[in-house]
Amino acid sequence: MKKECAIVQDLLVLYEDDVLKEESREMVEEHIRGCEDCMQVYENASKELPRIEEVPEPSEKEKEEAADQVMKKAARKITGKTVGALLLAVLIVSIAVVLGNNICDRITETFWGLSGVFTLSTKDVSVKDLYVLKNGDLYCRMESEKGIGISQVADWVTPEGKMLESTDDAVKEIRFRGQMPWEWEPANPGFKQNFFIFTLSRTGVNEEGTEIIQNCKEISFYGKTKKDKLMIWEKGQKVKEAPEEIEKEAVRMYIENGEYVKALWECKEMGWKDYEKIFETAGIRAGGRTYMEDVAFEEGGTSVVKW
Repeated sequence: MKKECAIVQDLLVLYEDDVLKEESREMVEEHIRGCEDCMQVYENASKELPRIEEVPEPSEKEKEEAADQVMKKAARKITGKTVGALLLAVLIVSIAVVLGNNICDRITETFWGLSGVFTLSTKDVSVKDLYVLKNGDLYCRMESEKGIGISQVADWVTPEGKMLESTDDAVKEIRFRGQMPWEWEPANPGFKQNFFIFTLSRTGVNEEGTEIIQNCKEISFYGKTKKDKLMIWEKGQKVKEAPEEIEKEAVRMYIENGEYVKALWECKEMGWKDYEKIFETAGIRAGGRTYMEDVAFEEGGTSVVKW
């Protein structure tokens, strides 16, 4: 492009707007009359641009129809294969959970499923207090270095076939499950101790009316496996007599767990004349018997637990 053409073409806009001086205007007109290229540029610039028609806003009905079409297309994409894949995924997850629970039950021997891996070890716990009460029951306080989520007491575990018969070989087993990650919160760091009252002997009658006497030979704490064992008490072990404050705590525990007959008996054994005040809000349950399957054991048959 010639230099003169470039200058003229730059001035064409001002020429079209009629803002050029007379001398410049005459120069532009003279040039485009003799320059075919610049004349073509001028004629193109002078043409009116085609009008752009405004697109009308779609109505609400048209919008709903368009959305309906989109949903139908999306629904068509969810084929039978997709549904089958989802069902298969759910089935796989369910099987994995069941197998995981069974495997953890076998490994940990806790029957807590996957949460059994959080069972506290004997290294985490210790027996802080162990006393014999006036009625012969044992008062026990255990502490844990970690927060206790669940306390499990397997009460009166008897030899196979002896559940409804007299035996001197019954045992009691304790386990602590630590707090799960989602259970922990700053305001509730978990219990670090637990209190128990263990009954060492119980009597009852079976359906035939035969008297049954079952005696406990040992009380143990277990971790994840039977090998991880802490002996709390065993038959023949000497235990200190409970001081008065422990006896009072035991009475409160009996009442909290509905063992009103035992609480009353303990008060009388301690010679407390005003024991009626302890029962003002609790009341005494008549009969003094509870039932386990088809054998009726006396009220003293169940261990008492308090956090």
